[in-house]
Amino acid sequence: MSVAAIPQRLTGSKGGQRTKIVGGIAAVVLVAAVYVAFGPGKSAPGPALASQVYQVVPMDLEIKISKDGEIQAINNIDINCQVEGTSTITTIVKEGTSVKKGDVILSLDSTVIRQTMEDTSLQLQKAQADVSNASEMVEITKSSNDTNLESAQVTMTIARLDLKQYVEGTYPQQLANAQTELEMARLTLTNRLEDLDQTKQLYAKNFVTAADVKKSELDVTIARNAVAKADTALTVLSDYSHEMDMTSKKNSVLQTEQRLNRTRRENTSNLAWRSADLTSKEQNLNVLKRRYDRLVEQFAACTVKATSDGMVVYGTSSDRNAQNPIQEGAQVRERQLLVRLPDTSAMKAVVRIHESLVSKLKIDQVASVTIVGQNDPVTAKILKISVLADSAQRWWNPDLREYPVDLALDITPANLKPGIGATVEISLDRLSNVLALPLDAVYAAGGERYVFVKTDEKVLPVIVIVGQNNDTHVEVVEGVKAGQQVLRLQAGQGRDLLEAAGIKMTPASRPSGKPRPAEVTSAR
Repeated sequence: MSVAAIPQRLTGSKGGQRTKIVGGIAAVVLVAAVYVAFGPGKSAPGPALASQVYQVVPMDLEIKISKDGEIQAINNIDINCQVEGTSTITTIVKEGTSVKKGDVILSLDSTVIRQTMEDTSLQLQKAQADVSNASEMVEITKSSNDTNLESAQVTMTIARLDLKQYVEGTYPQQLANAQTELEMARLTLTNRLEDLDQTKQLYAKNFVTAADVKKSELDVTIARNAVAKADTALTVLSDYSHEMDMTSKKNSVLQTEQRLNRTRRENTSNLAWRSADLTSKEQNLNVLKRRYDRLVEQFAACTVKATSDGMVVYGTSSDRNAQNPIQEGAQVRERQLLVRLPDTSAMKAVVRIHESLVSKLKIDQVASVTIVGQNDPVTAKILKISVLADSAQRWWNPDLREYPVDLALDITPANLKPGIGATVEISLDRLSNVLALPLDAVYAAGGERYVFVKTDEKVLPVIVIVGQNNDTHVEVVEGVKAGQQVLRLQAGQGRDLLEAAGIKMTPASRPSGKPRPAEVTSAR
């Protein structure tokens, strides 16, 4: 097919075939270029000659890390939501606003909290009245207990004194009186008997009349009755009345003692009940006080104020995946970061360094930081090297492990805001007069590193030993010499060149004809 026929086919092709035709045109142009370069009768040099050629020469190689990052404040004050549950932002200052300590940054809806405070305030007043009443009842119960106890003690004392009085005074006196009455009755009877004898003697001598004798006999009868009565009274007193009085008085003493014990127990029970009621009401009051105080704190937390001077940065600004950005009407939850107040007077650059290079860094190591929008780079020192790898990008590249590194700027330019992009260059070493190649000139196949040396019309794969490298070049310790020409490889070209040289490369296999097994690890 002639070259002149290509446009005609391209014009007459359908839309679905145009991609294939364009690829065919590129192939034809490449063949034509090779034909012109080598002329009729010359063999094509293969895919290597389509690449750029680099001549190996000694050079000074600066080993440095160049990494893009962003500017952040060294000191940040995070303000989190202190309101329980979820809340709605009613007002908020614009992001980037400079605020002073005590300025109101945002407000949260406090309607529900205010209503709950009012209800709790009424409950608190009632609880305070209940505690006051319960306290008065405790005092009244104590006073009543003292009165009841004193009355029971007095009653018991009187009963004991009554028993003692009866045993030691009343009964002995009654017994002595009864015995005296009996003796007196007996003496009276004896006297009346003597009088009767005398009266009878006088009657016999006619000195008295018969009536006198009868009167004396009546007196004797009365005296006998008096003796019998006194004897009966003594018997009743000693055998019956005394036992009855002793039993009654002892029972009174026992009853008063039991009443005293019962009064003590009742006093203890009543006071314990009143005290427990007071304690319960005091606990309820304390719970309501804590609840009310917590509501007061929650109400105050609805007004978020700046705790120091700074610039307002919304809490969700650094989270690109935030579903609910901070704004008026947004729902926020407890402990959620609302606002960050960075201190823009002292800033730092934050970059993420690959795990293969982070071990070469150390604290206070000097670096150069080029900030977007600033003409001159700023010197900085490594402030912090994270001990853990950043897993933020693990979802996209599970094998990537980078460690956050903070570098404090020696001079903070004016009006510098957090989040501005920056490029950090950290010098690790400087090699003088060494052989170095561009990174795309070295092909990694498992544990081997290959370069493809161009000699005349041939390209030969050569195993090299590499040393240190920077972002563009790698030191070659062994395998090439100054003046040689090597290819700078295109994507996938390294594998093709190895296979063209008879070294077969298959996934998870070794290069054939080589002593050490290796799996292809380079993309070139």
